[in-house]
Amino acid sequence: MSLKITPLDAVLGAEVDGYDFAAAPDSETAEELLAAVDEHLLLLFRNPEPPTPAQVTDFCESFGPLRPTLADKSRLPGFPGINRVSNVDVDGVVGTGGTDVVTFHSDLSFTPPLIEFLYLDAVMLPSSGGTTKWLNLVAAYQDLDEDIRARIDDVGVVYRLRDGLDFGSYFKASDGESLLADRTCISLVQTNPRNGRRSVWPNTGPDFAADVEGHGPDEGTALLAELFAHCTQDRYVYEHYWTVGESVFWLNTQTMHQREAFPPDQIRELRHVNILGHTDPRQAA
Repeated sequence: MSLKITPLDAVLGAEVDGYDFAAAPDSETAEELLAAVDEHLLLLFRNPEPPTPAQVTDFCESFGPLRPTLADKSRLPGFPGINRVSNVDVDGVVGTGGTDVVTFHSDLSFTPPLIEFLYLDAVMLPSSGGTTKWLNLVAAYQDLDEDIRARIDDVGVVYRLRDGLDFGSYFKASDGESLLADRTCISLVQTNPRNGRRSVWPNTGPDFAADVEGHGPDEGTALLAELFAHCTQDRYVYEHYWTVGESVFWLNTQTMHQREAFPPDQIRELRHVNILGHTDPRQAA
């Protein structure tokens, strides 16, 4: 395929022209797209209509193994690697899923192996709201004071689910596999193994973190809160206003994303894929 990759007028992202989801990417095309997402962190494909589930699967598998969504009831029938993200349940009842803001986060940062890439496309959209925001965590890292970078460069964060939040059933598949590792330690600073670029990765601040290596509880909580506040400044934000058919492919380990609220009586349906990538150094035995 002959691709044209044009940077967005934003803090991150590039638009890809010339890609046809009807044909699985050959190795040369996949390498070109990989280099582009490494550089721009996010790639936007303005498709006239959503790709088929098979086309989505072929595209995503070109970049690594797929990790089925944790909530198996939302898996697309026949395509376990694709997750329906919708406020409509399997019986077609509107308003059964969330419509409020889902604050900035990176997907599954608390359970190895890490999700390196994510794919999302728009199937149905509300008349207002429901935009997605992304943060450039490479730029956020580069803007940190040198003393803070030195303090966090080799630090791990021990993750768990916040006390009092009942996510146990959500994070357990029907086959009985629990996807909540006990006290999983993940690097606070992520390094892209292909280009060496570093990003600060505080995920949801202290909400999912139990400990920060080398820090007491209060000190670790304050550090994560400080980093989260730094990363979520407007200067690091790109907000995307969806059109049906569009696809976005991005680096999960060097960004965070947030869904904006939308009217609860309207339908918003997207499709989401987790793609495994490199192993965090703290998980490489």
